[in-house]
Amino acid sequence: MYLSLITFAILAYFAHQQYFVIPVGNQSRFREDGHVLLFAASMWVGDISLLAWTTACYIAVYSYQRFRIRWPYRPMNLVLIVSQAAAVALVFHALEDRLATEKSMGMFLLMFSAVLLTQLVTVLVSSLLFQISLRTGGWKRTLLKFTLMDSIYLTLYAIASSYIKMVQDDRWMQLVSETVIVASIVGLYYWRTVGIRQDRRVSEQVEKLQELNARMTVANQQVLLAFASSLEKRDPYTAGHSERVAQYAVEIAGELGLSDDDLKVIHLGGLLHDIGKIGIPDYVLNKPDRLTSEEYDIMKQHPVIGEELLRRVYTTSELLDESRRERMLEIVLFHHERPDGKGYPHGLTEEQIPLYAKITAVADAYDAMTSNRAYRNAMSSEQASRILLSGRGTQFWPPAVDAFLAALERRARTAESDDLREVSAALDQ
Repeated sequence: MYLSLITFAILAYFAHQQYFVIPVGNQSRFREDGHVLLFAASMWVGDISLLAWTTACYIAVYSYQRFRIRWPYRPMNLVLIVSQAAAVALVFHALEDRLATEKSMGMFLLMFSAVLLTQLVTVLVSSLLFQISLRTGGWKRTLLKFTLMDSIYLTLYAIASSYIKMVQDDRWMQLVSETVIVASIVGLYYWRTVGIRQDRRVSEQVEKLQELNARMTVANQQVLLAFASSLEKRDPYTAGHSERVAQYAVEIAGELGLSDDDLKVIHLGGLLHDIGKIGIPDYVLNKPDRLTSEEYDIMKQHPVIGEELLRRVYTTSELLDESRRERMLEIVLFHHERPDGKGYPHGLTEEQIPLYAKITAVADAYDAMTSNRAYRNAMSSEQASRILLSGRGTQFWPPAVDAFLAALERRARTAESDDLREVSAALDQ
């Protein structure tokens, strides 16, 4: 009995020393060591009295270390430690007689249940005592992650300690056996903690790399948007084109009842739909006259160039998942396709053209018609609307045309109403 008291007093010290820290949210930290394993081992070797002794030893070590390094003493931590010891005792009393603990699998199930349920109690009590939200991500998963490993360690300890009973008549052999087991448990504490700390370091490095990758992705996207903007500045007639196309496309999508997530992807696709023109020679891109057939063939390559460029950038990006990325790239590649199959670059028909591309095609055509060009003046909104209607079903997807005309009509009514309010306010003055 005395040998067990000494053994667990020593183990209490090493259990406290081998620890790792789990971040909880942005400001708090959770210190985890081997004392839960120690409490379960003490219940296996002895009974509630040995568990109480082990708990007292651990609290003494905790208190001594706090005072020695002059850290603030936190009585709430004592409540947590006692609740953990109580959880271990309750689990052992509830399950020890129900499980065939004389067999290795029974031992493992008992140890696994003890550690798992005690760690669940730890999560609950910690959230109550320290006002840590149970919704704070990551810490609960990390805290419970090593339950299986700890249970295996405890099972190995239980199996080893059961053999001590075979040498109880020889006090020297018993002492040697206890010493070997203590050294083994200390070693397990150490390598367990080393492994967990290493896992934490790797996780932290991965998080840093992911954060860096996210920043680089954002920077790349900002560069692309800047390229798209500067591309338009090469031609004063197309300044602001991409922004207007993006806005028109969002209005059409909203009129069609698409979700907010759809609108975000469509807006980004609208901003970048002409990015491929970066690969078109200036003599073609900025030609003041109509393009020749050869020059037009060169211009028709810009959707392909844009899609290939953006795919390389966004494949490793975390800004867009695979589904959103593909939908955005469809806008870039297919916004010049036509329902009658006479578009480019692939000559798709209505059923083959993706939804977002059909929406953007209407927005792109309308802005092109209502903007000045070197070879013609801008059309009026009424003229452009008539052309959209005439191309309905051949050049443009009918639901997108109808939705856009409805949005334009609503915009006109809103502008007229604003004008009337301004006139009324001026008369009142």
